[in-house]
Amino acid sequence: MSTYLFYDTIRLNKSAGGVLNVSEVLLKNMRLSSDDKVQAVSECHPRIYEAARRLKISRFLLDTLLYNFHRARTWLSGERVFSLFPNYFLPFAPFGRHRDSIVVVHDLQYKSYPQYFTSRKRLWLDWNLHRVARSAADVVFISRSSQEDFERHFTRCERAAVIFNPVDAGPVAGSADSAAAPSGRYLIAAYHYYPHKNFGGILKLFERMKRQGLVDYLDITGNGAADVERMIAALAPTLRGAVRHRGLVSRDELFRLYLGATAFISLSTFEGFNLSAAEAATLGVPLLLSDIPVHRELFADYGFFVGSEPCDLDLLARHLAEHQRTHPVWSHSRDCAPSAVAASYFTFKRSRASLTRAMQ
Repeated sequence: MSTYLFYDTIRLNKSAGGVLNVSEVLLKNMRLSSDDKVQAVSECHPRIYEAARRLKISRFLLDTLLYNFHRARTWLSGERVFSLFPNYFLPFAPFGRHRDSIVVVHDLQYKSYPQYFTSRKRLWLDWNLHRVARSAADVVFISRSSQEDFERHFTRCERAAVIFNPVDAGPVAGSADSAAAPSGRYLIAAYHYYPHKNFGGILKLFERMKRQGLVDYLDITGNGAADVERMIAALAPTLRGAVRHRGLVSRDELFRLYLGATAFISLSTFEGFNLSAAEAATLGVPLLLSDIPVHRELFADYGFFVGSEPCDLDLLARHLAEHQRTHPVWSHSRDCAPSAVAASYFTFKRSRASLTRAMQ
């Protein structure tokens, strides 16, 4: 039996959004393993964790202190412990190259949109990701597109794998009552407001679809109500009441919104994975997606892709009708099942550990 320390200090960053959700789902499912022991560092050191939260201590500093403490302890005891870092950063270590570690690299949004990151933040991310690229850690990318993006800016990692994000849309969704969803035909855009989410493009396509009689409403969830309201104000008066910003909703409510929707829409100009689209696809909801590499990678045989030119609404209508008639299954739904993703992490580390022993 191997022991894994899961560095869930990302919980200290409440604005982490989808990355935090992925981390918590992964931890929950890895802990179900009967062959391995998985511990969250927040539970191993509750007082230190609480002090860090209260004093707003840097996660990187906290991870560095705890990681080096556990390395010293296992070196003295001879115990075998692996460390998993679910969000980009490997802690600083005076000795060693993190052969005992797994680090998850989600995306390089700051490279595509540097204007939305301070120069200090960009330098910090560059330094950390250069360290990841030169380390001997097992590096997990959440999509092939994300890995290729990383290798364009840095270098090929010594030990890397692509493991899709866990998509937790099963038990809750299965019990969701689609009859409780909002009335009318609507598109669902379930994510926070960020510039790369391209809400302007979403509103333009929605306006065309409404005029064509394909949908009645656009429902938006998440943060950013003020930004969305500014965009709605520029719409024709007859359309303003058709856009409903619901703010933050519970998981149950979110799944009801998915299940009642005519389609899920995401016209992002950049994504590392697109967890919301994957949740909708797992539930069998049609997808209207921007034509970017990661969307093609994940949803090539499932979604309807919208390019830079206005799309053909007749083709879109036929796609929605065909989807309703055939109820296709998303091809990666099994790969993204939380239990399957957790198993992939264990398999990845075991195979690397076996290879390392064979080379010694």
